[in-house]
Amino acid sequence: MSSHDFEIYYKVAEIVRKVLEYSYDIVKPGAKVLEICEKLERKIIELGAKPAFPVNICINDVAAHYTATINDFLEIPEKSIVKVDVGAHIDGYIVDAAITISFNPIYDKLIRSTYEALKTVSSILKPGITLGKVGYYIEKTIRSYGFKPIENLTGHLIKRYELHAGKSIPNIDNGDERRVLEGEIYAIEPFATDGKGLVIEIDKVTIFRLISLIGKKKVSKKYSNILTLINNECNGLPFTPRWFKDRIQEIEIIINELVKEGMLFPYPVLVEEGKGMVAQSEDTFIVKGNRTEELVHTVELYVK
Repeated sequence: MSSHDFEIYYKVAEIVRKVLEYSYDIVKPGAKVLEICEKLERKIIELGAKPAFPVNICINDVAAHYTATINDFLEIPEKSIVKVDVGAHIDGYIVDAAITISFNPIYDKLIRSTYEALKTVSSILKPGITLGKVGYYIEKTIRSYGFKPIENLTGHLIKRYELHAGKSIPNIDNGDERRVLEGEIYAIEPFATDGKGLVIEIDKVTIFRLISLIGKKKVSKKYSNILTLINNECNGLPFTPRWFKDRIQEIEIIINELVKEGMLFPYPVLVEEGKGMVAQSEDTFIVKGNRTEELVHTVELYVK
């Protein structure tokens, strides 16, 4: 990457860090999830970037893919554990990071297992290590605290305008012999639980991604302006219908039809199969020579 590329990543990382810091001020019991998502996404824009995906606010056994809906009445419960997952980009250069906020001290150890796993990754991630070996160290750390890593959630390679760019960093040793390469960028996100260690999809979708502008002619013609708008706004990155509620009438009905026609990819909400509580820590890493550089320094946000 050029020095210009690095400069953009550093700028985006600083924005993501500030947004996560801000989340500590507004994620409180009784706060409305809709207001939290909108405030954090607005903060990304105010600081000079764009959301790389809708802000995820995942409570208790909900592990991933929940963002506020258009008329969302969900509030942060008392004594809950809340994952705040934030992604931002400038010109497609994406930084992705997450923290877990607890309102019950019984979850402190669960959270600690995830950020200690992230600290471990920062010390072992370098060119040549296999993806499975990285998962081994994540799993070993989480299990040392008496919890289970979530086996079917992974970190991911990031490329420009590609949030999930093919290679995955597992949270267990899955035997993947592919290697980390110099110059690659990874979002690594240890998930830990006191449940079964697996997530399942539920029948609720709040996040979508445009697959292609090329589809069935009938649908493309009928919704060509809408598809063009989504494409221009999101550049193939995930979005939520509430982003377009003021510009597109009956947006949720239209989104459902576009999913049925194969124009949009849905991301179902993921919950822990055993109803266990879930914690998550995430940072974005640039692989450089014999070392890696963490961009957001997520772990430092836990030591306040």
